[in-house]
Amino acid sequence: MTERRAFSIAVYPRHGDRVLLIFHRRLATWLPPGGEVEAGETPLEAAARELNEETGLSGVFPQVSEIEGTPAGLIGYEEHLAGSKGRHLNFVFVADVPTTDVVGNGEFTDHRWVTLEDGPWDLAPRNVHQLAVLALRAGR
Repeated sequence: MTERRAFSIAVYPRHGDRVLLIFHRRLATWLPPGGEVEAGETPLEAAARELNEETGLSGVFPQVSEIEGTPAGLIGYEEHLAGSKGRHLNFVFVADVPTTDVVGNGEFTDHRWVTLEDGPWDLAPRNVHQLAVLALRAGR
């Protein structure tokens, strides 16, 4: 049987020197907000939608690449297994948000605004920390 594959996004909301991580209910680990790209969406459109749906936040996606055609806010790409949802082909973004007021949608049990020094990095996949480093440096 062929493994299910889906395009997905993760977005690191950034406020000053902190990024938002959520404790994902189904996966039981610390992650940035994210989800699957829906039919007809670009990864950037999905990032803006998922950011708002999961956290109530809206943000500005900064231009972080000088390469023509690269979407605003794109800081990386990675692939991972997402449990029963198969393999996610994941575009990773950063968005500057004007507030730290989070309104959850039930997909996470806890959230934290973290720095590179105080994040729950030992309780998250290694690439979550690696991408947080890029998110906090991108476009600055």
